[in-house]
Amino acid sequence: MVKALVASFESNDRRIFWIAVGFLLLSLGLYVYFLSISVVSVVSRKSAQQQAVRLAASISMLESQYVALDKRIDLTLAHQLGFVDIDVPTYLSKNGNERSFSLRTESSRE
Repeated sequence: MVKALVASFESNDRRIFWIAVGFLLLSLGLYVYFLSISVVSVVSRKSAQQQAVRLAASISMLESQYVALDKRIDLTLAHQLGFVDIDVPTYLSKNGNERSFSLRTESSRE
């Protein structure tokens, strides 16, 4: 009976060996694949961080230019560009019961 078990094991020995080799190669391949994915992810993240820093610097520069240009706008500049002061200001409202502003000469309300 022991001889039969040993003979059975020896006949299955090659199959077990090749299954183990296949499993080992599959594991090694998956390890290399996941390792490469993690390396690519780290490189992509660093690239995204560098791009975010560049964009933040660009936005900061644009904001400082905006503030510098905004300080130049005042009442004297408006007068130089042709704007005039009005005596009685008319305020616009979203409420439909009050007067509304229109460029038409006729009123379109019924």
